[in-house]
Amino acid sequence: MKLFFTIFSILLSFSSFAMPLKRKDIKTNRQLTKEQVANTLERAGFPREIVPVVTCIAEFESNFNPKAINKHNTNNTKDHGLFQINDIWMAKCKMSAKDLQNPFMNARCAFKVYQQQGLTAWVTYKKFKRTCLSYQIPNYSTTHLADVIVQNNQLM
Repeated sequence: MKLFFTIFSILLSFSSFAMPLKRKDIKTNRQLTKEQVANTLERAGFPREIVPVVTCIAEFESNFNPKAINKHNTNNTKDHGLFQINDIWMAKCKMSAKDLQNPFMNARCAFKVYQQQGLTAWVTYKKFKRTCLSYQIPNYSTTHLADVIVQNNQLM
């Protein structure tokens, strides 16, 4: 009888891993995968060729944590979410601090920052440029990366 209960409890524990997650079960305060971030960036408007580089920036900025907050800026502002969007950008993006915890909304604001200031708006890009320019994500190619950066009047 003990053997039956042991086997039954093991099978029960494994079945919980096999259950598909529903949308309500997915919490946005957990770390995202680089594939999830890449997909979000593409939906937010970033050119597909530059998505790996921008995903790399998000990894260095927040470790893919949508709820990451940096409260240690010298000007007493905070940085929010995947791309550590500064308070100064909230008005320009028409978003609140809570909005910036949403990965898609944070990516939309990051796209606005990118359009106005380029990749160099993020200190992490400058610091980890070599790593970010060679960042790999399955099903994404960086073959035409330089063309896209030049086309968008950005500095490499």
